[in-house]
Formats: sequence, C-alpha cells, structure tokens
Amino acid sequence: MSSSTSTVNASMPEPKTQWLNVILLWVAGISAAMQFAKFSVSFDGLLEHYQMGATSTGAALSAVGMAGLVFGVSAGMIASRVGYLKVLVGALLLGGGLSLLQSTLPSFQLLFVTRMLEGFSQLGVVVAAPTLIAKISAPQHKSLTMGIWGTFFGVAFALCGWAGKNILDQYGLQTLFLSHGVFISTIGLVLFFKLRNNPVLDLVPVTGRQDGFIKQMIKIYRNPRALLPSCVFLFYTCTLVSVLTYIPGLIGDSTLQKLMLVALPLISTGGTFLAGAIAQYLMRPQRVALMAYCGVASCAVVLSVVSGSPELFCVVVGVMVLFLGMVPGSALAMIPTLARNPSEQAQGYGLLAQFGNLGATMGPPTFATAIAVYGLAGLVVLVLCVCCFGVLFSLLAGRIKAVV
Repeated sequence: MSSSTSTVNASMPEPKTQWLNVILLWVAGISAAMQFAKFSVSFDGLLEHYQMGATSTGAALSAVGMAGLVFGVSAGMIASRVGYLKVLVGALLLGGGLSLLQSTLPSFQLLFVTRMLEGFSQLGVVVAAPTLIAKISAPQHKSLTMGIWGTFFGVAFALCGWAGKNILDQYGLQTLFLSHGVFISTIGLVLFFKLRNNPVLDLVPVTGRQDGFIKQMIKIYRNPRALLPSCVFLFYTCTLVSVLTYIPGLIGDSTLQKLMLVALPLISTGGTFLAGAIAQYLMRPQRVALMAYCGVASCAVVLSVVSGSPELFCVVVGVMVLFLGMVPGSALAMIPTLARNPSEQAQGYGLLAQFGNLGATMGPPTFATAIAVYGLAGLVVLVLCVCCFGVLFSLLAGRIKAVV
C-alpha cells in the first residue's frame, strides 16, 4: 500500500505557481474595481453633464455595490455550478459592454440601470478570480498571491486617479468610459484564450442533487470557514472608507489634506500586500488580522493625544491606515487556508463580497454622525468599538484548523 502511494506521489508533478496567470487575474480585478473608480474620479463631470444633483449621482456611484450586497452568497453558489472561468470571462465582457454603452452618455435612467448591471459584472469577477488564483498557486504561495489580489481595489483607484483623471481632463467623459470598456473587454478575452485549456483549472462544476437554494444559503452562513473571514473583512470595510473620506477633513493644514487624499489609499494598498507576505512567511492569516486590529486600536488612541500637531497627526493616521490595509490581505488569505474545496472557496469570496458591501454601506453614515456630534473623540471611540469586534472574530477564526 505504501509503495503504491509513493509511486503515485512520485509521478505527480510538484505544483507550481503560475505567476503570469496570477498577474492577469489580478489585472482583471483591477479592471472590475475601476467600475467604482471611474465614477469616483468623474463625479464632478457627471454632476455637470446630467444636472441630477449630488444625491442621485452619488446613488449611481454606489449602485455597483447593490448586487454584491444582495447576491454575494448566491454568486459563489452559481459560480461553483456554472464554472469559474465562464463566470469570470462573462462578467468581464458584460462590464466591457456596459462601459461602451455608458460612453454614449445615455439618459440618466439608463445610466443608472447600467450601473446596477455592472454590479453583477463586478461580483462575478471578485468571486471567480480569487478562486482561480488560489487554484493556480502552489500551497506555499497562496497567502502571498491572495495578498497580491487584495491590492486590486486600491491600485484601481490609484490608476484612475492618475491615468483616468488625465483622460478625463483631456478628452472628456465619453473617452474615459470607452477606455475602460476596451480595457476590461481585452483582459476578458486574454484570460479566455490563456486559461481555457489550462489543465490545473479543470474544476468540475458542482452537479447532482443539491439542497434547496435557501437551505444552501443558510448552510453557507453557518459555515465558520466562510463566515469568520467575512466578519473580519466587514469591520475593515466599514472603517477604511470612512477614514479615507472623513479624516483628511480633520487636518488643519490644506497642503497636508491634499497629500493625505493621495497617500492614504496607497498606504492601505501597501498594507494589504504586506499582510499577504507576513501570512505567507511568518504567521497564520488569523494572527495577522489580530495584530492589524490591535495596531488600528492603538493608533486611534494615540490620535486623540496628537491632534494638536497636524504633521504628527498625519503620521499616526498613515500608520493606522497601514494596519487597516493589512486586514483585507489577511481575510483573503484565510479563505483558501480554511476552505476545504474550490466550491467552499467561491462561497467564501461571495460572502466576503456581500459583507464588504454591507460594511461600505453602513460605515460612512455611522462615522459621519459620530464625527458631526462628537468630533475626533467620536471617531476614536467608534474605531475602538470596531476593533473590538475585529479582534473577537480574528480570535474565533484562529481556533479553526487550517486545511492541509
């Protein structure tokens, strides 16, 4: 028995990380995140063109998140049945077609519909792409590749803030949306031809007798291997968006305000990649999340002490955002570490998308109210409360044994 097993093991090639395909899938994530970023960078232009007011235009900006908020879990179930590559390529091509339609600057009502449909495109990518990345990554590189994947959102905003803003200033809204449509469609086609015959991605879709849809969803919510990483991620999303939005306004120096608007997203992205590297080589992802939330809480306490010095205040905020950025890197690394199969991974990413959108929806108005009523003290207390929950769920996740 042992000799036959050793013969089989000897005949199986050592799994290798397909780095080029990992990078291409990461670029796909960037193209999908640009569905948020392109409207963020062009917000003033959209206000001027459509004359619909800040509330309606803001709703069009956030409409992409509605699909993830409602259908996050079911997206993982669908992807595991249909096939991850099909879902990924279909989502990218759908996003491309919608961007091309937006480049015609249709009526605001039609534009809003395209934004809601873009939510399904974005959801398909964030469920399928990390599942495929985990599959083409060697076990010793999974935390690292998940750390790379986790930077896609910040990188998309940084690219749109640079290249997208230049396109917008020189050529206008139509060219910005057209450029995004060409970009996201191109990466979809490249991935289709690059991965369609990849033997490592011969993931058999889940078929056969299945529980009812509602029963399956309840089963996913009750699965701690999917639920706990998503809970860790939830308290990150409700905090980071608020910190990036409101903290620059608490800085007295206008020059430092502008600097922080650019620097903080980049610092957050660096933290995400750093978390992936630490989780790969130094400690379990659950420990990284625990360390990150403790770091955020410590910085929040220090903020209340150094508020009189704008320079020192900015330094502490930068360190706090670095720790915050480590949370998604660790949460994403937890999923392939804890999941027992690709289907469970996809469900975990779907739940992560749903909880992420929930946090991004709940966080800003909660933080805005706390800051409006209590100022910096309100922000500090709220961050400390968030960190308490983050620490709790990180500790609970740490009690689950990783799948070897």
